[in-house]
Amino acid sequence: MHACMRVSRAYICQQAGPEIGVAATKTFTAQLSVLAQLALMLAEKRGKLSHVEMENYKEKLRQIPDVVERVIHTQEDKVKQIARKYRDKPYFFFFGRGISSAIALEGTLKLLETNYLPSMAYPVAEIEHGIINVIQSGAPAIFICPKDDTHKKIIDDIKEMKGQGASIIAVIEEGDEEIKALADDYIEVVKGVPEFLCPIQCIVPLQLFAYYMAVERGLDPDRPRHLTKAVTVK
Repeated sequence: MHACMRVSRAYICQQAGPEIGVAATKTFTAQLSVLAQLALMLAEKRGKLSHVEMENYKEKLRQIPDVVERVIHTQEDKVKQIARKYRDKPYFFFFGRGISSAIALEGTLKLLETNYLPSMAYPVAEIEHGIINVIQSGAPAIFICPKDDTHKKIIDDIKEMKGQGASIIAVIEEGDEEIKALADDYIEVVKGVPEFLCPIQCIVPLQLFAYYMAVERGLDPDRPRHLTKAVTVK
């Protein structure tokens, strides 16, 4: 890291502290926070947001640590139950639309790193271009479903996957009754978080899922095989 700082014209410290686990979690969410702050600063300097909008977004950003803590405290037991239910499944699919597609990729990576299970993340808008042909009855399909402008379409996507026999696991905002009614299992995150900050809370249950899947399967999530890093568990 120090070498990167020396050759950079400018750098931003994410100030997350050392990442002890090999499969990165807090550094990922810290980087999302840093990028959100950078986006807000650029929007402010370019006059893209009003003063009222800017202050509201800044306040929402300051609330993110409490939001993440709430997700952990209210959903951890449910994540454990879901991990126990699906621990013997041989593969998983992760789906998202728009900004949530990146969270699907990160959720897949954490499961691959800690559980060594074949997993695939896919932009759900592209499911008819091949991926739908490999969905079989009971296949776990994990959808990230924030209440943004992709919500209506992702409901249609879930219906299509259910029609193929997939088992739907949905990460939803609190009180999303439409997707609750469609999902086999769901995990709730805090409602009212701005769209550009929602990925920070949505990845947390997927990180927990990867962790508890490893625990259920008798694996050590802190020491994934074949992975090394500069800072490791002692």
